[in-house]
Amino acid sequence: MPASLSDKFIIVGAGLAGTLMAWELEKRGVIYEVWDAPKNPSKSSRTPIHSSPPNTSNQASRVAAGMFNPVSFKRIVEVWNAREHMDVMRETYLKIESFLKIPGKILHKSPIMRVFPNSQYRMLWEKRLEDEHNVSQFIRPVSDEAPDDIVAPHGFGVVPEAGWVDLPLLLDSFRSFLESKGKFREKTYNSTFDDTIQTSNFIDCRGVGATEDLANHNLKIQSDHGDVLTIKSNINTKNMCVNRVKWLLPRGNHTYKLGATYKWNVVNSIPSEEGREELLTGIKPIISSEVFDNLEITNHETGLRPASKDRRPYAGKINENTYILNGFGTRGVLIGPATAAHLVRFIFEDKELPKEINTARYSS
Repeated sequence: MPASLSDKFIIVGAGLAGTLMAWELEKRGVIYEVWDAPKNPSKSSRTPIHSSPPNTSNQASRVAAGMFNPVSFKRIVEVWNAREHMDVMRETYLKIESFLKIPGKILHKSPIMRVFPNSQYRMLWEKRLEDEHNVSQFIRPVSDEAPDDIVAPHGFGVVPEAGWVDLPLLLDSFRSFLESKGKFREKTYNSTFDDTIQTSNFIDCRGVGATEDLANHNLKIQSDHGDVLTIKSNINTKNMCVNRVKWLLPRGNHTYKLGATYKWNVVNSIPSEEGREELLTGIKPIISSEVFDNLEITNHETGLRPASKDRRPYAGKINENTYILNGFGTRGVLIGPATAAHLVRFIFEDKELPKEINTARYSS
């Protein structure tokens, strides 16, 4: 039986998943509030190169560069449900921008320049286009005319629909809206609820913070540690994100994000020299030596991405009054809007969830 719009909901977690869920409830006029764990004091601002995000449930959302890309470069194929996710994503963030009165500030276009590692990869890219493979709608023909600062001896291809979402601005702006309406509380969530809480439903969007609770429902959340560097440089990428082993994403004013690392089952995510060197080593082969030697690292951040066992998000109902939206992994910006929309239709319209995201595929 679907929930009523008059029921009260509590969304737990104010990261990307919680914010997208709040947006879906806000559109429908549902009574809701958002809880998020109180932030710990951040480390000294005098050491930004080694900064670490506060220990909050939305840690990964605030650290992530917010990139979206419809193409998997490993085999040059489109990512899962690429067209649906791209279309819903674009519509959602544009509507949120309008709602928050910050047009053009959240969703940003930045085509990806995929620098080819060898001639075989170049041939596969060309074959995908020649064969009119599904991924061909997202990629452009091979080019050898790279910007002066980029080293691409085997050429490159471009993904024009790629870009990034300003996640800190999205999260902070939506939180400000919630606070202005009395819909936000700094409160720690516990799966054992206080009987005095007058509510109908909870929606758990805590990311890695929900790991232990979800394990009781046979839903495993793996912690995927990632490093991201903020860099100042005069490099000219023609506003494109440059990608080979790692990626370099322009953020304006000669500022770039360099990412990312992937390390599983990390409990305490903190910046390390190992992570820093992995990022620099990965991007070095495609940047001219003169530019690389003058990169200025201004920040080093890390976070824990919540990933499911099969790399598909979790959405559904796990007990009488608790729903879940989790497991976004590395593509949360892209897949999050559609997944949240599916969950809200499941809650209020009793529409079946797609089997790829339904928690029923694992829950006992």
